Amino acid sequence: MEKTELNSKWEDISSFKEKKGYKALRISSTSFSDLFLAIDQDGLRCLLLYLPKDIEVKIKDSDKSKLLISFLPSKSILLIKLKDSDFLDLFDDLILSIYSKISLISDPKKASKEFIITFYKWSQFFKDSTNNNLGEEEIQGLFGELFVLNEYLKKSDPFNINSFLDSWKGLYDTTNDFEFVLKNVEVKTKKESKIYVKISSEFQLEKVPDKGLELLIVSVKIDLIKGKSIHDKLLEIIINIREHKGDLSILYQALNQKKLSVENLKLYNNHRFLVTKTESFDASNDDFPKLSLSNIFNEISSLKYKLRVIKLDQFLIEKIKY
Repeated sequence: MEKTELNSKWEDISSFKEKKGYKALRISSTSFSDLFLAIDQDGLRCLLLYLPKDIEVKIKDSDKSKLLISFLPSKSILLIKLKDSDFLDLFDDLILSIYSKISLISDPKKASKEFIITFYKWSQFFKDSTNNNLGEEEIQGLFGELFVLNEYLKKSDPFNINSFLDSWKGLYDTTNDFEFVLKNVEVKTKKESKIYVKISSEFQLEKVPDKGLELLIVSVKIDLIKGKSIHDKLLEIIINIREHKGDLSILYQALNQKKLSVENLKLYNNHRFLVTKTESFDASNDDFPKLSLSNIFNEISSLKYKLRVIKLDQFLIEKIKY
């Protein structure tokens, strides 16, 4: 099931003649689960799961301002209703997530359980997220991380895309921005005219035992005409996730750590960047110039320093120009 197919079905339902109750359409004839899209008499979009009469569903109704879940025992229907039209796109993502998880489940009891679990997993994203205004350096840094994540996703496939999404730790306040099985990657974003990057603690370039460590520097220039905003970059990532059948909730969960969302990132559309090059350096090399936990005195802490990029050529792993 693709997003375009879903949009087409919503248009079909909207064209149905007016009637009391729900206007509904089965999502797919190939789905084992009786899953229907619906619009109620108030024009609100819904997702319905029809169950056999003998199936018992224990659920505590959750009636939030944006999203509702309930069970209608007289009709044996599990229902999710969107109450705020500002979240139509996110609601479609929730529907596609539920469909992908239960369409091949023939056991109605298991399908209903997965339906409920997925709802609660996604319900936290349906809220008016407000965050403290991001400063210019934070915007630039987030743009760099999103750029790197998108480059990873371009190389992914349906079998490993969720691993790439899980690797992004930049919004979780962990030591490094990306954590893979064999290496960690610290991303630093700088203006192309700058010759240094800022290291904000003695932990950022500290090598984890039995893992490599790369310092990935993203050089950007400001371009208000051709440049991309963090919102633009996020939309590119969402498209890649959909195309590769990834789990969008992993991305939304990461954004939720800093109260960020697709909507509130539009606030920063006046900050636009073009990436000119990326440089990856082997920061796990014993000779790499750094101040880290393993090579400073125990009495020293809360270090902040600048690292000159032009002096790192001998540790260069890869340089890509854009």
